[in-house]
Amino acid sequence: MRPHRLRCSAFGPFADTVEVDLDLLGASGLFLLHGETGAGKTTLLDAMGFALYGAVPGERGKAGRLRSDHATPQIRTEVCLEATVSGRRIRLTRSPQQERVKLRGTGLVTEPAKVLLEEQVASGWRTVSTRVGEADAEVRDLVGMSAEQFFQVVLLPQGEFARFLRAGSKERGELLDKLFGAARFRFVEDWLAGRRLATLREVEAAREQVALAAARVTQAAGVAESEVIEPDWAPALLDEARCRLADAQQRVERRVRARDGARRLADTALVLATAQARRAALLRAAQVLAQQAPKVAELRTECAAASRASQVAAVLEQLDRRRQAVGDAVGARIGARDRLPAVGLDQELAEPELRVASEQARRRIGRLEALRAVATALADDECAEAAARADLADGASRAAQLEELLAALPSRRRQLADRVAAGRAAAVRRPSALTEQIGLREALADEQTLTELGAAMRQLREELLLARESAVALRDKAADVREARLDDVRFELASMLVDGDPCAVCGATFHPEPSQVRGERVTRDDEDTARLAYEDARRAVGDLDIRLTAAQVDRERLRTRLAGRSGAELRQSLDAVSAELEALSPLVVELPADERALSQLELDQSALEQQRSALEVAVSEADRRAGEAAGRAARARAQLSEQLQGAGDLEAALASAAAVCEHADRVLSAEADLLHAEHEQAATLLDAHQAAAAADFPDVAAAAAADRPARWRAAGEQAVRDHDDAQAANTSALASPELQVALAPAADVSGTSAAVTAADAALDEATACAATARSCAAALEELVPRLQAALAELGPALAGARQVRALADLCSGAGANQLKMTLSSFVLAARLEQVAAAASVRLLRMTDGRYTLVHTDGAARGGARSGLGLLARDGWTGQDRETSTLSGGETFLASLALALGLTDVVMAESGGARIEALFVDEGFGTLDEDTLEQVMDVLDGLREGGRVVGLVSHVAELRARVPAQVHVRKTRSGSDVVLVGC
Repeated sequence: MRPHRLRCSAFGPFADTVEVDLDLLGASGLFLLHGETGAGKTTLLDAMGFALYGAVPGERGKAGRLRSDHATPQIRTEVCLEATVSGRRIRLTRSPQQERVKLRGTGLVTEPAKVLLEEQVASGWRTVSTRVGEADAEVRDLVGMSAEQFFQVVLLPQGEFARFLRAGSKERGELLDKLFGAARFRFVEDWLAGRRLATLREVEAAREQVALAAARVTQAAGVAESEVIEPDWAPALLDEARCRLADAQQRVERRVRARDGARRLADTALVLATAQARRAALLRAAQVLAQQAPKVAELRTECAAASRASQVAAVLEQLDRRRQAVGDAVGARIGARDRLPAVGLDQELAEPELRVASEQARRRIGRLEALRAVATALADDECAEAAARADLADGASRAAQLEELLAALPSRRRQLADRVAAGRAAAVRRPSALTEQIGLREALADEQTLTELGAAMRQLREELLLARESAVALRDKAADVREARLDDVRFELASMLVDGDPCAVCGATFHPEPSQVRGERVTRDDEDTARLAYEDARRAVGDLDIRLTAAQVDRERLRTRLAGRSGAELRQSLDAVSAELEALSPLVVELPADERALSQLELDQSALEQQRSALEVAVSEADRRAGEAAGRAARARAQLSEQLQGAGDLEAALASAAAVCEHADRVLSAEADLLHAEHEQAATLLDAHQAAAAADFPDVAAAAAADRPARWRAAGEQAVRDHDDAQAANTSALASPELQVALAPAADVSGTSAAVTAADAALDEATACAATARSCAAALEELVPRLQAALAELGPALAGARQVRALADLCSGAGANQLKMTLSSFVLAARLEQVAAAASVRLLRMTDGRYTLVHTDGAARGGARSGLGLLARDGWTGQDRETSTLSGGETFLASLALALGLTDVVMAESGGARIEALFVDEGFGTLDEDTLEQVMDVLDGLREGGRVVGLVSHVAELRARVPAQVHVRKTRSGSDVVLVGC
């Protein structure tokens, strides 16, 4: 991987865009990046890593702050890197997630991370990918390294390898794992550890199965648990269970026969006891029935009297209703007379006087009804007067409103006239303003085209420079090929020369120094190919020159059209014209509406004046109608006052007369109702006496006393029938044959029942014992084979677990592994040994043959894992030293050698990927002058094969030793870069 050009914008401390031509810097193979602390030297390396992988190394990548705090919102954070990777020239343009100004409106919007991967082909730059994941995978495939490997191998980081040199086995293993990847070996370790755990679980499961089966056998057999399970232990328990089952079954058969005999005796005793108890109960019931007989006879007589009285009940009920009706009529008459004083009548008036009062009230109602038409006419006149006066008030209000509207019309007319004049002026100005706007937009487009044309011309100049260099190289190559071809011709002529014979060219016969072959033979085709390649390159130079000239002509044409106006001036003019158009457009759009409104205003004024004239006529007419209605109402009031004679209004007089008629009629109706109710009561009383005599009662009172409710009669008759039925049933039951038994002696039911209970208990005990023996035997028949099978599976599981555990312990650094080195550590130790060997080659040179780095796999102190130890071997003393005992300068030399050695091993591990650039970041300040000279010799050696080496340091002595430099300058507004010595 060889970088050519790096450009970054708003990245880290760089507020603007900075560009570094790495081809120009690396022309001599070695260059220096220097500047003040914090200026951004390392940031340029971060930008290179970000362009390739979208990440920056170390702790800076975890902070997530790539955008410059100095940058303005208009500048986007972006990094562009051109490089040749695996023979392909690519260009990577990458930007992180960042906030930018909204294209519309105000505020900021978050823009996602973007990437553009391009490849240079014959026709220009071809887009390879614009997707982040896809571009990252393509870069990893081309470079042949992951981001972590690139950061450690190409961008040798500040202090990382010094920490690696002094680190313990764990920290050193973490870095080696990132670079070389021991995941597959850790997978083997994890898999073996998992198998070890799985086999242990299988053994535990097998043991649990044996223990569970043995426990079940022990539980089923009812014996104590055995610590050692012998092979014949379970079969012996099974034989014992079978014997116990046979004995239990025989005992059950004997107990069944004894139980059946006891049950037969108990059944006989129970039948006799039941008959004795039934006969005794019937005799007691007969005594009770004899005691109840007198009361039943009395109830039978009372029920007969109630039955006769039920024939008179209907007449008695009707007599009660007649008496109630007479009482209600008396109450109604009293209530009607109590209300007579309320209408001005005496409460004790006789019936004829009441009739006279009612007739007089009716005649008055007739006279008052005749006045209702007059009252109606009065109400109509009053309404007509009110309506006329309301119309009069409304007319006055509307007249005032019309006067206000007519007064406001002149001001409104002046406003509309002014708007119409302004709209007509805007309509005249707007076309010329639109023309100016179009012209300014075209000028802005020309200015943008001019800017793009400038960038294109710079690209054409670069391409033309490269093409000219290529043409010169091809020209020199063609000349060399032609010279080689002439040498071949000379050799052919020389091969034909013979001493004494004349030369075919010069005719000489003496040939002291014939031409000899110089390298490989060159044919005419090779000469033609070289010549054609040069001619193609020359034509390409001519084409680029023509394109550059055309671009220059276009640029001058655009500059002439712009007439020296800048983009800011054009945009300012365009904004002014656009603002003017925004102000003119509403006036032009609203002009027709304003003209129509002005015409309508004149029509509205005429209409309002006509309405005012009509309203004056209507007000006069309303005043006339109000006066006429008031005169008619006064005449009607006088007539009503004369007829009512102080009785108030007409409706009150009518209501008073109607009340007198109503109350008088109610009293007369109540008197008639009372007389009718007394006549009906007398007739019903005569019917009741006749019905009582027919039912064999001396009078109505006796019949009423004997009467009972129908429910009582039904209950009494049922009680009599129940007593008769019970007496008959008792007599019949005592006469039945099965109850003809003696009541003494009593049957021995309890004795026979106790015998049955004892026999049942004995049988249950025997049955339970048999069931227990049967369950035990059945369980052992099933469990003993299972126990035997579990014992058979346990042996192989134990043997397999021992093998897996031994292998897993070995790979995890335990057990027989005396070095306590895991499998992955063993693999990384081999890599570390290669790194130490490669580093020692350079360290010997930098330390005058004193120090080498030695890998050690000795056991670590404190029982820690070993295998990743490093020692510094002192060739002057022959002793191995801990790397932590080296001085500051020695530590830097060892760290640099270790980093370079790691680079060699990683490159070899990556399939021999060629790294044509290397960057060493800081650390030179700890070296003396002689040691610095030796380090520079080693770094010079890294330039072999065209590799470019970049040093990052602020050591002043390096600026004198390395001519090609990038000076990173720090200012308050952000950093920038300056190329020196290029």
